[in-house]
Amino acid sequence: MQRVVKGIILLVSLLLVSGGIYYAKIRYFSPGALTKQKTIHYSNVPTVFIHGYEGSSFSFGPLLRKLEKENVAKRELTIIVQADGTLDVEGKLENNKDNPTIMVLFAKDVTEEITQSKWINQVMRYLFQQKITQVNLVSHSMGGVSSLRYLLEYAGKQTPAVEHFVAIAAPFNDLEIAEDTEEIFAYELTEAGPEGETPIYQYFDQAMDRLPSHLQVLNVAGDLKDGSNSDGSVSIHSVFSLRFLLQKHVESYRELTVTKKNGGHSRITKSVELEKELIRFIWKKTA
Repeated sequence: MQRVVKGIILLVSLLLVSGGIYYAKIRYFSPGALTKQKTIHYSNVPTVFIHGYEGSSFSFGPLLRKLEKENVAKRELTIIVQADGTLDVEGKLENNKDNPTIMVLFAKDVTEEITQSKWINQVMRYLFQQKITQVNLVSHSMGGVSSLRYLLEYAGKQTPAVEHFVAIAAPFNDLEIAEDTEEIFAYELTEAGPEGETPIYQYFDQAMDRLPSHLQVLNVAGDLKDGSNSDGSVSIHSVFSLRFLLQKHVESYRELTVTKKNGGHSRITKSVELEKELIRFIWKKTA
């Protein structure tokens, strides 16, 4: 019996150590510069990653680690937004044309995108004070809704210009932005648009004229292919309702659907499909 107990304790200890090492790898920075690849365009323009409700370092950390290992983009900054909007900044932008990435973490969850969009504005104003004049913006779930509200309400006011905007599994036409319900809400899409409009969708529709010009957009949805037409939390109809909002308001718009197990709401940010499309959309050299 004692051997069994000792074995369990040893196994748990090993798992804790392994988990700690993995967390350190995705949370903290590695030294050195990237080895430049011929097919990648490198610059000092940062790409800012915004997680969703109940997000953490594990939301985008694994993806950012893969991008660094593949010499596409380098982790250089983490910005933690406290509940009062103050910022704790870790790392430094090195200006080595390594396609720097910035992971934004929210110390406190909020269930509405209004506050989160204000926090994103705090981050962007800080970056502007650091002489950053242009960024790319990648967001997941509620973070996508908050990022769109940021673009409509704050962008351009002492903030960097946003060239590429990526929204992943974002509920643009949901009644509950940060709440999982037993039944996944959806107003189905028709050729003319969604068959119904929620208050947040109506707000966005009325505010589209305030969207920054020359914006390029990648909109990503997950589909588990289980008959729900969703990623398990957000309907593809809600995600792709964005296409009707952006008509005539952006420079370019494209969509990606990640399917089956990789299309799960939390798993989609770690999928190979997303990584490849993200590289093609933001960093790939054009012919």
